[in-house]
Amino acid sequence: MQPACRFGAPTLRPAHITPKMRRSGPAYNSHVARGWESKSVESQQDDAKSTPENRARLTPEQRSIASRKEGLELSRSRVLEQLRSAENPRYRKLLEESLAMLDQQITQLG
Repeated sequence: MQPACRFGAPTLRPAHITPKMRRSGPAYNSHVARGWESKSVESQQDDAKSTPENRARLTPEQRSIASRKEGLELSRSRVLEQLRSAENPRYRKLLEESLAMLDQQITQLG
């Protein structure tokens, strides 16, 4: 007999969980390939190490420009994605004009 949940209905357990797994508790990353988590942590640590050096070399004005440029590039990628799926000619024209404006602003920033 399965134990009932607090509403009185029997609880269902996935068939792939063995009794040994139940005793040890749920695994944190049971569905992630072995070694994947450590690679992710390693890349995050490498990114964290390289970032302070770059920030220290930039002036506040340069950081502001870089931030603005990154935002414009993200907007550009979003407009490109919308342009790929747009079917209405007027909407496509609007997106193309937006794309041209974003390209102009990105070139002005350098």
